[in-house]
Amino acid sequence: MAKILGLPESEAQTRDEELLLLTARVRGGRNADRAFERIVSICEKGVYELAYSVTKNREDALDISQNTFIKLWQLLVSEDDISEIKAWYSYVLRMARNASLDHLRKQSIRRSDSLYVEDENGEMREMDIADDDVSSDPVRSYERAEQIALVREAMESLPEEYKKALVLRELRGYSYKEIGDILGIEMGTVKSKIFRARNLVKEFLEKRNIF
Repeated sequence: MAKILGLPESEAQTRDEELLLLTARVRGGRNADRAFERIVSICEKGVYELAYSVTKNREDALDISQNTFIKLWQLLVSEDDISEIKAWYSYVLRMARNASLDHLRKQSIRRSDSLYVEDENGEMREMDIADDDVSSDPVRSYERAEQIALVREAMESLPEEYKKALVLRELRGYSYKEIGDILGIEMGTVKSKIFRARNLVKEFLEKRNIF
């Protein structure tokens, strides 16, 4: 990570040690506001630049940055166990990355409710529910709402082990390795579960003549 950020290893280590101390102060309630302000000052440039690199939009990047730090504050004052988090700078950047990807997905959903299906070669193929302007046609508007509801139903119909993996990948933006760490399984198993989940969703929709 230090090489990616262009920092000498010693500086990166010093920064991470300071962040670890500051997060402990927030957790302990000792000058929590001032400690959090310092956390923001350390991380804000990296968070903004990452969000902008994903969205290519300054206003979106600013919104994502703000939301990232709101979520970080909520995490730090919560009762969740965060003792395993040591590299806080990397963790905050990952939060920003996930928030940026979620933002893009929400924009994409507004443009087109799509389903990505992975073929046996690992290639992604997008299957769109047509995004024509249906606002002036109540019948078509109803049909579209029905299609979206079926996509959600297809997701809910998945066995829990498949659904968890697919949600973490498609809705949360985690990498295969991160999903493996979260679920406690090998990365190859993660890919297999997601491949199976996508195709189960596809089969569910094809049976109902959605595609």
